[in-house]
Amino acid sequence: MAGHWMAAKWEKSLKGVPGWLTIEEARLLHHLAARQHPAGICVEVGAYQGRSAIAMASALPEGHRLLSVDTFAGSPEHQPGESHFDPTTLDIAGSVDTLAAFLHNTGRAGLSTRVEPWRMTSTEAAGRVAGKVALLFLDADHSYAAVSADIAAWRRHLHPGAIVVLHDVGDWEGPTRCAADLLAQGFTRVDQAGSALALRPTPA
Repeated sequence: MAGHWMAAKWEKSLKGVPGWLTIEEARLLHHLAARQHPAGICVEVGAYQGRSAIAMASALPEGHRLLSVDTFAGSPEHQPGESHFDPTTLDIAGSVDTLAAFLHNTGRAGLSTRVEPWRMTSTEAAGRVAGKVALLFLDADHSYAAVSADIAAWRRHLHPGAIVVLHDVGDWEGPTRCAADLLAQGFTRVDQAGSALALRPTPA
């Protein structure tokens, strides 16, 4: 009964949080974070305003943190005049800045102590992180070059039993082509919800 109550609580925390992660995709991330965290760090690259962070961090026990990596300046499609622009994300200088909204939303969900935002690029974060990554969620710049670079930057940090989740597979060219690349390289499909595809490296 307690597990059902907790699930309902974190799912309710997603209401009103902007983003494109569906509830089914959020549930997959929550499940994977709960399963994977004993083996290493849970990381998301691309945090936007906190939907995926809430889904993942709410599955972590006290003392564990989700590492949320983002410039918080938006991807190309989030900029003024582009397809996914949200005028509420503009700061007083007229630039996109989603960090305040991210902190507000994760704090309102009671997850401030379980989320650690790193305001930097994916490559910079991968160069600083210590420890093995057990769960990696990629949902930043969706160009093929950018997703490929994210995978290359983080691959050396993956725990042998790690899971990599690509969002927007089938919807955007970058993650779709990268998913095909990983499968061709020997990654295996673990699960999928909507456009969130979970893959696991083949053990060496």
